[in-house]
Amino acid sequence: MYKYYVSENQLLTPTTVLLTLKKDLATKPFLFQPGQYAAISYKKKGVPTPVRCFSMVNSPLNHNTLQFSVRIFGRYTKGMARLKLGDEVNVRGPFGGFVIDQDRDLDIVMLAGGIGITPLVSIIHYVTNIKLPNKISLIYSCKSQDDIPFIEQLKDLAAMNPNFKLNFVVSEGPIDNLTGCSARSGRITPEVIEQINGESYTGKKFFICGPSAFMGAMAKSLKENGVSADSIVTEAFNGGPNGQPGNIHSWPFNVYLFGAAGVVMASFAVLLSDLLASLPASSLIGTSSMVDSSNSTNSRQNELDKLVNALPTISPTAPVTDAATTTSTPSINNVTTNTPVISKPVVTPAPAPKCTTTQSGVTTCV
Repeated sequence: MYKYYVSENQLLTPTTVLLTLKKDLATKPFLFQPGQYAAISYKKKGVPTPVRCFSMVNSPLNHNTLQFSVRIFGRYTKGMARLKLGDEVNVRGPFGGFVIDQDRDLDIVMLAGGIGITPLVSIIHYVTNIKLPNKISLIYSCKSQDDIPFIEQLKDLAAMNPNFKLNFVVSEGPIDNLTGCSARSGRITPEVIEQINGESYTGKKFFICGPSAFMGAMAKSLKENGVSADSIVTEAFNGGPNGQPGNIHSWPFNVYLFGAAGVVMASFAVLLSDLLASLPASSLIGTSSMVDSSNSTNSRQNELDKLVNALPTISPTAPVTDAATTTSTPSINNVTTNTPVISKPVVTPAPAPKCTTTQSGVTTCV
């Protein structure tokens, strides 16, 4: 979490505020890529507010400043509009992959609706400041010519950057105040896009930001005109079904993602290793002994049969003696034991012992 402090709270239009934050010298800079967003909270009557997400407006080249612009609508944004100089604002992030790839996105078309202009202003600032050759065409849909935030900044950027083309589409009211700009009445349609950028969509990357319904309509219109999903990027944190469709161009985002996955896998490996080390050796049953158990049982039975067949046969006519003789008797696990036996008169021959072996390999003779 980063601690910033309000340095300016400016009303851009009757419904839009620009909040400028500065960090103190002890706070490390909040590094981000143009087009990303942050989660911020402030204190209201001494109590921290819930966290809300807003895109950065300024270029990331100024490490000491963060700017957020919001449409004054609900209690949260009204509270932001009332923040005073020196008020503390907590910032978390950065988040999101709504960023350009300056090596691949060489011909960019930006479709903005309302306050959705904020991350696009950050991108245009950055591209202009470092003089990238990427072509950018902005088509900005506004409700009224009197409620267009950043209009002067956009005009200045268009004058500074010959590769940036600025276009306004106003849905309600006149457009006479936009003299000198490319402006038209109505809404953004495929015909408007073609009039501004030509009929060919090939080789262009489309960045869309605005209300959920706006993004959905723009993405649908582009796809119906042959634009692939890979060439359309919409704002990720919108939360609706028209969020970013998986095109993550933010290398910090990928690093964080794969880094987190690596930490999880490494932790699991260490846990498994510790678990195996704590088990007694007798609990680790070899797989080969389980597989060969039936073969071992058959081998024991064969050896036992040989021992039984080798036992001496007592003849009924053999002389009887009282001397002690030694008889070899097979035992479990094929170990022969010598047991002294006192011979007695025998009338009939002693039957051979009958032996059985269980499935677990235990042999019993009776």
